[in-house]
Amino acid sequence: MNPASPVLGRERAFALAEEALRAARAARADEAEVVILTEDAGLTRYAANRVHQNVSERNLEIRVRVARGRRVAVASGNQAAVAAVRGLAERAATMAAHSPEDPHYPGLPEPNAPLVVDQTTFYEATAQIDAAKRAQAVAETVELLQGAGALGYGVVTNAVTELAVANTRGIRAHQSFTDAWLSVIARRDRGGAGSGLPATGYAADGHRDWSEVDPESAALRALAKASLDPPRRVPPGRYTVVLEEAAVAELLSLLASSALNGLEVLEGRSLYSGRLGERRYPAWITLRDDPTDVRGANVSFDFEGVPKAPLTLVREGVLEQVAWDSATAHRAGVANTAHALPAPTPHGPMPLNLVLSPGRATRAQLLGQVHRGLLVTRFHYVNEVDPAKTLLTGMTRDGTFLIEDGRVVAPVQDLRWVESVDGVLRRTVAVGNTLKLVSEGPGYGIRYFTGTLAPALLVEGFAVTGSAEQ
Repeated sequence: MNPASPVLGRERAFALAEEALRAARAARADEAEVVILTEDAGLTRYAANRVHQNVSERNLEIRVRVARGRRVAVASGNQAAVAAVRGLAERAATMAAHSPEDPHYPGLPEPNAPLVVDQTTFYEATAQIDAAKRAQAVAETVELLQGAGALGYGVVTNAVTELAVANTRGIRAHQSFTDAWLSVIARRDRGGAGSGLPATGYAADGHRDWSEVDPESAALRALAKASLDPPRRVPPGRYTVVLEEAAVAELLSLLASSALNGLEVLEGRSLYSGRLGERRYPAWITLRDDPTDVRGANVSFDFEGVPKAPLTLVREGVLEQVAWDSATAHRAGVANTAHALPAPTPHGPMPLNLVLSPGRATRAQLLGQVHRGLLVTRFHYVNEVDPAKTLLTGMTRDGTFLIEDGRVVAPVQDLRWVESVDGVLRRTVAVGNTLKLVSEGPGYGIRYFTGTLAPALLVEGFAVTGSAEQ
């Protein structure tokens, strides 16, 4: 794969959208919307220091939403042909005619604000990456790992994607994106160190600009986590922990899908229902959704074509706002914050570009405040226990360490934990002074590269329930 441009491009995407809108009007639609998402992506996977998979794919998804009064339906397909998109519009119109009325349907949004598309989302160097360049990144990673007697496992990916939105009220929005992402798990055999389990360490790097992705740095960070010292056992209990950026980002992403979701607030399922304006967290917790921050996975508009802008969710500990789309904002009587997902979505709106503001503490200062506690690299197999309380359960993975008197002294066997994101933020006593973009990397089907800019956190009273290795 050697993508130099989006699958369709602005002109062709809008031409197809216009065909669908005309067909919808001809089918007696009162209003219609077309969302086009494309992807041209490549992935190189390696295991035990050897590349074992190289794949590329081109995907296209077109969704046509049609409304007849308050009767709404969506049809989707994957063919970029005039007859195909017309057929989608006609099918959506037929389904809408036979659908029950949606009492909460507010109508499609209008272009009330000027759309300024941020062009820093597309980098030619990232678009030009091919299988050979991905293999070179693997080779650089593996060379470092082999020199330290470690085996490497992971992926290197890159993609060009585009999003186009058009509706009968006049919205026209198109943006092209690139992204690159790599992961490294370094694995070393402890041999006679007293454990049959290998030592593993994890690191990842991602950005829209390939020049910001550093395979060597990721390999060294992963190696540093794969300690050959005998892992210690720690009993269940509440610990002071330093959560590194990957762990923090995972907690925040689950907060975004529940407590910060306008639909869940409306329906009383969010922890923040009825609590906006409340001081809930320490003054050093400020959380925003910032789609303009080029350090992250920035994007200029949502899946309804509404322009995005920075939104403060928690300001110095005070709950200030949640995410809204046109439907939930209409129901709540508030302004649309441009957080719509592709229709139809039962999940409601959610922020996809979270930024937790950094503090002043260096890594050494975070560790230095811990008399006896834990350093956590990342989490694994996290599941919701009680979404209304943001209560989760999961395990630590690929780098869990004991801290004593401000120093990392030994690896610890991976642990099980039960905690609420709300509780973690309320018991945060210090925030790291650097941010890292954390992304989940490639997903299933057409991906939409998002990520969280997160610092490390020092948290008191983190609840460990036992060993993950029992």
